[in-house]
Order: sequence, then C-alpha cells, then structure tokens
Amino acid sequence: MTDKPENNPISNDQIDRDHSKPLDVHTWSDHPEVNRLVDNVWNALPEAVHQSLIGRSNNKGTPPKRILKVLLIDLYVTWLDDPDLCIGIARSDGAWRPTSRYNATHIPKKLNDLVDHLVEHGFLLFVGGSNDRQYGGRFSRTSRIKPTATLRRLFADCQASEFDFSKHEETETIILYEFDVDADGNVIRTGGRRKKKIEKEYKETSETRSMRETLNAYNHLLRNTYVDISSLEKTYVKRQDSKGKTIRVPVNQRSKFVRRIFSRGEWHYNGRYYGGFWQQVGEEYRKDIRIDDVPTIEVDFKGLHPAIIAATNGVNSVGDRYSLEEGLIPRLNSDQQRDAVKLLALTAINANSRTQAFQAHVDASDIKLKHDELNVLLDAFIEHNPHLGDHICSDKGIELMYLDSQITENIIQAFISEDKPILTVHDSYVVQVHDTEYLHQQMRIATKKVLGTELQFDQDYLSYKQAKQRMDGIEEDAILPTTNTPIELIDLIPTPQRTRRYINTIRKFVNWQSEYNPTKTYYLNHIEGL
Repeated sequence: MTDKPENNPISNDQIDRDHSKPLDVHTWSDHPEVNRLVDNVWNALPEAVHQSLIGRSNNKGTPPKRILKVLLIDLYVTWLDDPDLCIGIARSDGAWRPTSRYNATHIPKKLNDLVDHLVEHGFLLFVGGSNDRQYGGRFSRTSRIKPTATLRRLFADCQASEFDFSKHEETETIILYEFDVDADGNVIRTGGRRKKKIEKEYKETSETRSMRETLNAYNHLLRNTYVDISSLEKTYVKRQDSKGKTIRVPVNQRSKFVRRIFSRGEWHYNGRYYGGFWQQVGEEYRKDIRIDDVPTIEVDFKGLHPAIIAATNGVNSVGDRYSLEEGLIPRLNSDQQRDAVKLLALTAINANSRTQAFQAHVDASDIKLKHDELNVLLDAFIEHNPHLGDHICSDKGIELMYLDSQITENIIQAFISEDKPILTVHDSYVVQVHDTEYLHQQMRIATKKVLGTELQFDQDYLSYKQAKQRMDGIEEDAILPTTNTPIELIDLIPTPQRTRRYINTIRKFVNWQSEYNPTKTYYLNHIEGL
C-alpha cells in the first residue's frame, strides 16, 4: 500500500494548464488492484458506451477496455505523485499510430472518444487545446485532463503501490528520431523539418536487436535497484529548461527508464542513453544520489569530445588544452578565462557556425562575453590546439556523440554482467563508492576498444579504497597542512544526508522488494539504520 494524497477539492477540481505532463501510454501494471480499478470504471459506463467504443468492423483493433486501462494507469500514478498535476493529451488523428513500434500498447485515436465519454459521465475534467497560428505554434497547447472527485475516490480505494508500475515490456528502447535532441533527450524541431514526423520507423537488424537486449537488461537492473537523492525533501527537483521555463523533474522509482536515441534519421548520429532523472537534476543534486542506500561517486572523462578527436587523429594531447596565455580578455582573471574557453570549445565542436557557437555560449555562461571577445578566445584556442581546427564549428558533435555512446554501451554491458548498478550522464558515470575502481577499469577498457587508446577521467571525491590508501601512515590526530584541519576518512568520501522522505520511501521499497523480489533478500540487511 502507498500513501494517498490529501483530499483538496479546491485545488483538485481546477486545471492549471501550465502545470501538466504529457500522457504516457507506456506505464503498465498487472496488479490485481489496478485491474479492479479498471473494472469499476468500465462497469460504471453504460452498455451503449461499451458498444460505441467496440465498433462494428471485423478489425476491431485494440480493445477499449485496454485503452481505458492505459489511460487510468497514467492518471493514477500522476495523482500519486502530484494531485494537482494534469495530463496533456493530443486530440489529432495523426497523434495515434497503433501499429507503430513506438506505441507499445497500441493506443488508437479511439482514445479521444473514450476521453469524451469519461468527461460526460463525471470521471474526468477537461480543457480543450489551442492552436497558435500567429507565432508558429509556439503557444499551442494540447488538451488537458484530470480526475474528478468521483475518480479520485476510486483512486483512494486502490491499494496498488507506486512500485507496482513500470514501463510496458514492449516499450521501444531504441529510438530513431528525424530531429536532434537536447541534453534531456527532448526533440529540437528546426525550420523546414517541422512537418516531418518525429519518430522514424525502421527495419529490425541484428544491431538493433543487440542494442535492445542491452537496454532491456539495463532497465531490468535499474527497476530492481533503489536510486534516489537522499537529501531531497520533495519528490521532484525544480530547474529551468532550455527556454527558461521552470519545470519539475520527478524523482521516483518510475523515472529510471532509459532509452537510446539516434538522431537525424541515421544510425551513426547520436546514440546516447537518455531518460533517467539523474541526467536532468544537475550536478549538485547528483552528488547526493544513493544507490541501494550506498553513497555514490561521479566519474567523468576529461574534455571527452576534444579527447576523442585527438585520439581518432593519432594526436597525443598533453597538458591543459584550455589554459591559454593570460590577458586575452582583460576583464577576466585566469580561472574565468579558462572556464570561458572550455565552454566555448565544447559548444563550438557541437555547432555548425561561429555565430551558433557564440550564442550557445552566451545562453549557457554566467559571464556574458561579446561575440568579438569570444572570437578572440576561439582563435587562440585553435592556435593552441591546431589538431582541433578542422572540427570547430563543423557540426562534428553529433558524430562524436555516437562514439561516446559506444563507449558507454561497453561500460553498461560490463556492469550488467556483474549485476552492478550504474547511472550514465553522457560523458560521466555515477556508481556506488565501492565500485569506483571497477568503473575506472571499464572506462579504460571501453575507450581502448572503441578508440584504440585510453582516455583520462576525473572525479570529485575519493573512493573508499583511495581514501583508505591516502590515510595509510597518517596519525589519527594528524592535520592537513594546507587547511590546518583534522584529517578524517569521512571527509574524503561522499556522505549525503538522508531526509525523512527518503527514509520513508526506501523503507516502502524494501518491503516491496521483499514481497515481489525475494532473490534480493540481502537488500533488507543492506539498508543501514532505517
């Protein structure tokens, strides 16, 4: 059983169109309580509604009761997370392709008829969508739905736990988009390609089957692993999206599903892994992630894309590629200049023009530099790193992302084989502190396999092994000479705090694991002090 949201009829009977999430038709559960909920709603609809939804043709398609189940599941888990959150639902016929590989539950446009009936019979609140023709669709909105008090009462009686829901087993994990995506995996629509379909259908090959097997095994491992930000008081993190809008990133055990996305309709573009909440919450929150209640360390490659370019061109790059002569921009100190150069270099490799690179730098940097200043820095960087010159502002990033995705694939496969959890953040990896040395080993093996050479990496904290090695030979009351403070092992490894929310949630997860996954009984003894 899970805690139910408090009754709040004032807020719950209103729809805030800006406080919404898109309908997820791939959340699934076969829990008896879920099936009972579906039966209750279905039986409350008149027989005439049943017949109208079933249809008269020989090819009746997806059974309407299954469509109802998919809809109710997403409404229920959304209500569990946030009773005030409404769901955006596309009403156009083209939004629903039941035969697409990207529609695992085979939801057809008949969903719209079902929604209308649920509104008519008092189960759903509804606000229609809007079509913005004046600003190119920027302010268009899909329709919004939300459970009424009647449906919320049925939700309150449902005893299914938040952990009883996961992605449908046929949910596609290998995605081929016609567009590029941002760091969160969201599609970036561009210019004349706006009318193209987002997803591209493709034929199955041995390569796509192999990639999917890896993703399925990885998601299975994540589903049975507790991943959380232990210092977080709420079940979400607020942050700004790429358009400056404040969004909520849900942090829960359903927000761990990972997909591999390829871009521009080609298998050699992108290929990175997207989906886990840890990719979207920011570095400061990631420091407080615990995996199965064990503190974690994030290890990242140093300047991954420039390093890949150097490796693939046979260049033995030594020294700091971002430290240029001081005073190039007089108003910046040496640290500020290095940070500006590093960000500029990384944006320039992913851009197709200097103008695009400079604008990306302005958008991302706290220190606002003029384009002529950025031009000075970029010229100096190329002079300092001539082997990178041909790859600057040449739209090279999309190909480099494919290479780093191959490195990540090898690392994930190694961790799966050892039943070790790992979280990926494109060019970095989050693991339990005791797995840091294993991660180092696999990062070296993977880069050697993909690039023919090993790349350097870095981390913010020491692992237990590294910390203990550093403590060897040091007296118990010794001090650090640079800070004049006592040396303690705990200062050398991450120890994020645990909030009451975290403790309560992990207790529920442990109890759920003990009932539904008895092979992981060691987990009960692994949680310290709960």
